[in-house]
Amino acid sequence: MYNPLHLYWESFQFVLLGIFLFFLVIEKRYEDRKNIKTILASLTAILFSVYFFGPNLKAQWWLIDDHEVFYFLKSKTEPSGWKNYFDILLNLTEVGNFGNAQRYRVSYYALRIFEVLLWKDNAFVWYLIRFFISTFFIFSLLRILLLRFPFTISCLFVLSVFSFRYWSDIFSRMATSELYIVFGLSLLLTAFSCYKPKEKNSVWIYLLISLGTIVCLGSKENFIILTAIPIGILFWERSKDTSWWNRMILVFPILYSALIVISLYLFFKKVPVDIYGNRVSLSEKLAVFLTKFVNEFTIGIFALIVAFLAFSILEFIKIRKVKISIWFFLPLVFLGILLFNIVFYSGVWPTNSRYDFPGMILYQGAILALVFLIVSVVLRLFEVDIKHRDLVVNVVLIFFLCSVTSVKGITDLQRDSRTNMKRTQAFTSFLKEFLSDSSDRIIILYVHQAFDFEPVDAMTRFLNYYGDKNERMILVSESKAESDFKNGLLNYMRTLSKEGSPERDVIPFDSKKLKNRSCVLLFFPPASIEDAPNIPECKEYKKEIVPFQ
Repeated sequence: MYNPLHLYWESFQFVLLGIFLFFLVIEKRYEDRKNIKTILASLTAILFSVYFFGPNLKAQWWLIDDHEVFYFLKSKTEPSGWKNYFDILLNLTEVGNFGNAQRYRVSYYALRIFEVLLWKDNAFVWYLIRFFISTFFIFSLLRILLLRFPFTISCLFVLSVFSFRYWSDIFSRMATSELYIVFGLSLLLTAFSCYKPKEKNSVWIYLLISLGTIVCLGSKENFIILTAIPIGILFWERSKDTSWWNRMILVFPILYSALIVISLYLFFKKVPVDIYGNRVSLSEKLAVFLTKFVNEFTIGIFALIVAFLAFSILEFIKIRKVKISIWFFLPLVFLGILLFNIVFYSGVWPTNSRYDFPGMILYQGAILALVFLIVSVVLRLFEVDIKHRDLVVNVVLIFFLCSVTSVKGITDLQRDSRTNMKRTQAFTSFLKEFLSDSSDRIIILYVHQAFDFEPVDAMTRFLNYYGDKNERMILVSESKAESDFKNGLLNYMRTLSKEGSPERDVIPFDSKKLKNRSCVLLFFPPASIEDAPNIPECKEYKKEIVPFQ
């Protein structure tokens, strides 16, 4: 587990500090020109996305996860069309298994299949859309921050957010549900940056809130908690002159959330184990909450909350007036969602992967808000005038954000994008070369260890899509794994090897059919050439490793 508030004071930090202090001085001269901030936010979002994820625009297809695109498309010569949309959605995904699936991600698959039918097998367009989503998210994050902070601090906070490598697992892959959640949150941030709590709001704001909530909670189960957003707005506006149409727009995601909850309830009532192998009973989750409630994340937030309350009490004693800002409740909300995510993952968090989203960014947001509140109340205690108070607060925040922003983490993010570009290009080149061989041969997919299940399955999807007509078999290692779960995967693959799989166009393994035939055995990392078995029945025999790691 990495330290969430590790302080970095290396040479790069001092350079970063100097740059942003200089930017703050420049910004002070143009702080009245609000249009410039919007333009700067747009340019910054584009520049950050280019630096972080630009190399992905040269990426190609990868074996893992990307095969689902080809599974939905079915065939290169006769790909699925829009008339097949609901057939794919209801028959090839969990959406058609209401109450009978561990997950019920309607929004994820609705958007996923929409992309499949729209972009088809054009990898560049797929990654271009992901580039646009990252740009939109950064822009919407800057917009919401600019409501309270200068552009300099908003920009520096975004850098600190993207100094964690879990973003690579979201944007340097094609098929994560978190990608659509980032898009949904961007819609929510855009809506809230324009939302006026005490005034009448435009219908498009309610539409963005509703759509953003639907995208998020329908893409992954731990975002069900966002149902509180439309519920909270309906409660807040209960006495406002809000049209029934706007209220109905907010009711829809609540009903949608109920549908997902009912489906999950019906399944877990029968099988109380989630997709990660953890029990989902209330007692189990309560035990996780009680044992994981105190950790380095919650301790940091609680310590700052206590400090803020202590200074607020001193201020009350001095001026006999309570001045607790509404911003104080934001860290409490973020803390609640953070704890919900820790419980959702059964205490195994953070993981330095996409599962750290949104918990990590909420933690960072809570810390930023609390540091801002503490510095503000301390300056009020010492009766610093407003003009100098704002300057001191901004300088302190710049020092703080520079100290917790890892320059190495930011460069690692781009390095991961380059790695993704190279690994996808390597796999796509291998696939094209492999398919270009039109000789008559039997393809043997070798399962060396339990987790070869996914690459073997994925390889069959690619071969089916490109219309490879060679016979295929699956050969499984006789070795045993160290866990029941892994042995279960191996036994399943042995069943496929013995009986074949019409869906994957795999015939039963039969060494007699290999006699006097040309064979090519495909094996997958981390297996090496020494791990690949010899098959003496084949007349000609070739071993090839499928590069994808």
